[in-house]
Amino acid sequence: AFALSCRLNLPALLRWLLMVCVLAGPGYALATRGPGGVGMCTRQGGSQADFTIPLPPVITFRSGENYSTDSPLYTGTEVKLDYNCSNDKGSTDGAKIYVMRRDEELTNLRRAMSDMGLYMKLVVTDSVTGSKKELTLDENTGNISYVVMRENIVGDAEGTLTFRLDIYRKGDVNPGFYSLPSLNAFKIVPNGSGVEKGINVKVSPVQLQYVPTCFVKASLNTDKVDFGPVLTSDIDSSFSRPRTFSIQASVNNAAGCNIGTLTKPFELVLEGQGTKTVYLHLPLKVAFLINSGGAPSSDNKAIILKNEHNEDNGLQLKISDPDGQFVTFNSESESLPTDSPANKLGEFHDGIFTVNKPYTATLSQAPGKPVKTGKYRTQVTVKVSYY
Repeated sequence: AFALSCRLNLPALLRWLLMVCVLAGPGYALATRGPGGVGMCTRQGGSQADFTIPLPPVITFRSGENYSTDSPLYTGTEVKLDYNCSNDKGSTDGAKIYVMRRDEELTNLRRAMSDMGLYMKLVVTDSVTGSKKELTLDENTGNISYVVMRENIVGDAEGTLTFRLDIYRKGDVNPGFYSLPSLNAFKIVPNGSGVEKGINVKVSPVQLQYVPTCFVKASLNTDKVDFGPVLTSDIDSSFSRPRTFSIQASVNNAAGCNIGTLTKPFELVLEGQGTKTVYLHLPLKVAFLINSGGAPSSDNKAIILKNEHNEDNGLQLKISDPDGQFVTFNSESESLPTDSPANKLGEFHDGIFTVNKPYTATLSQAPGKPVKTGKYRTQVTVKVSYY
């Protein structure tokens, strides 16, 4: 027979409990390590979900304009990612945090942009150090495939990375467009050995278009809208005389306008899903610019007409679209299609390169203006452009 004895080492147990309490106390963020102690980077909360840098579905540049190679053609929106990275070398050796290029994914993007005479630059800023680094996506960047955001880290590290994608011109630019699917473009890892688990940083799908300013040709179905004579006795608050006209837009095929491959289809290769045929997507806007015979109303929604003596004659002219919305006069601003939907003309899309939109010009009484006799005539320039 024999007896088993058990002795509890209370001092050692208390030291262990104290260590657990210190590590798990309020405010301490535990970073997760990969299998076998290999370091890894996660999003806050331990998730390794992909992070996406958003780009607009379509980015259009105007060729023929004097873009500088030093300033971005397109400046992206800044997006922030909260990260937590562990060190695979233990708590005493200094670790680093890398943002690495995924060149196997970026090949098509870099080639497409190189063909267009463009390149992308990723700008990354770290909240802890304030360090700002740039990673160029170009066919001629050699071995520069990563940037180090933090160095000499002891133990685990957390912070916020701010990303921005800018587009630059690198030389002569060729008219054309390229459509690209979502890409796993970058990866955030500790130590940069390539074996660590990290956060995949994706770039959203984008279609890049470089379009000459001469690409769109516009015309009217008439060069004159005639309202005929108006009797002063007819002009009151109920007076309204409408006339219709239409604006057409198509591709300018003149010899002096180099349209490249803009009207041809593009075969987009989708991973595991075959191909998809895409076309140039180009929204159009129309500006109505008053040359003579009147002045814009206070809200720019009407022309206050004048007689041959340059006096307000008590009439106004408004132009409306099929939805009954009035156009804005004397504006060519970038925000015009948003501020005034009636100034949207339509768009080239899906291989359709013609637009025909009807408008109605309506003559009516100008509020608060006395009626004066005399001839009236106003001249308006109609200008169609893409945006």
